[in-house]
Amino acid sequence: MKKVILFCLACTLTACAHLNTPTPDQEFEAYSTEVRAQRNAGDITVVEEQERLRERYWKVYGKDSESVGHFAFTISLMRSVQVGDFPMTDAEALIVAREREMFARKAASRQAARGYEYAPE
Repeated sequence: MKKVILFCLACTLTACAHLNTPTPDQEFEAYSTEVRAQRNAGDITVVEEQERLRERYWKVYGKDSESVGHFAFTISLMRSVQVGDFPMTDAEALIVAREREMFARKAASRQAARGYEYAPE
């Protein structure tokens, strides 16, 4: 009986531990906030921020053609900001809009994958 109770307790603790695991979206958002704070503190440049975000994104979600294009765009845009050829506020607005589109498509893709069932043969 003691073993059964200990087993149930272990299963309960394991289940609780899984509830606190951040989703990939939460993990990436937390990292994004951390890197933005480093940039705002002057520890890294705007280009370095985008390069770090690219590397983390690929680590969390994997490398795909959409993200390759997105980060090529953001890094190029931030290089223009860094040399003074483009305003930072406009660059950030463009990046936020593109990120929202990219994450919306990724969420829709995940939702479709979860809802897909094979038809019986």
